[in-house]
Amino acid sequence: LAARVFVGLPPACAALDVDAADEMRRHVDAVHGAVALLGDAPAPGHGKLRARWQSVLRTLSARDTVPGVIRGRSVRLLLDGGELAQDEAARLMGLVLSPGTPPADAAAWIEGFVGGPGGGLLLVHDERLLGLVDTWLTDVPAEAFTDVLPLLRRTFSAYEPGVRRTLGELVRRGPGTRGGTATAISGTPGFAPEPDTVRADAVLPVLRLLLGPDGDDEGARDEPAGVTA
Repeated sequence: LAARVFVGLPPACAALDVDAADEMRRHVDAVHGAVALLGDAPAPGHGKLRARWQSVLRTLSARDTVPGVIRGRSVRLLLDGGELAQDEAARLMGLVLSPGTPPADAAAWIEGFVGGPGGGLLLVHDERLLGLVDTWLTDVPAEAFTDVLPLLRRTFSAYEPGVRRTLGELVRRGPGTRGGTATAISGTPGFAPEPDTVRADAVLPVLRLLLGPDGDDEGARDEPAGVTA
């Protein structure tokens, strides 16, 4: 049964509409959980299942015909399983969020990658990924923004309130330093050692739409990002 799933899954994921892609993403999650259980079982022959499944995930993550939500989820599962380096995940995200990718497909990839448990913490702890999402979001054309907003809001609203507040603060000030240690991200607009106040102020209304009232801290309500005490 597992062998048939591994062979049939990549072609079954091609050219799906939005609803079918979301359902297939849930099936991918279910197969991933089942393979993890079988891989830990002492039964003969099961040890190779996990390696074969990782190969399927790599295939899904690299095929342009596979919907973005499934490609993003495949990258996330590889990353969580230690089969993909953080730098490679950031590189893949950078490619997907390039200007040539349709905004709706890029938003679906983001949902697949950072949606679900732990997705918000992934952005909190890897500011390169957060910087890529921030840069992409500010460059989404106005005519496409209303199409991607519901998808992004669904993704970010599922995070715990504390995670949303932390993400809101990181985007509001730009992660120049953390705990006294410089963590500047060179080459990423808005994430230099000194905050880009113009960009920060411009993104606040969008941030409130995405994160909701729980992600809007007192400082963001009372003053623009570029104003300091």
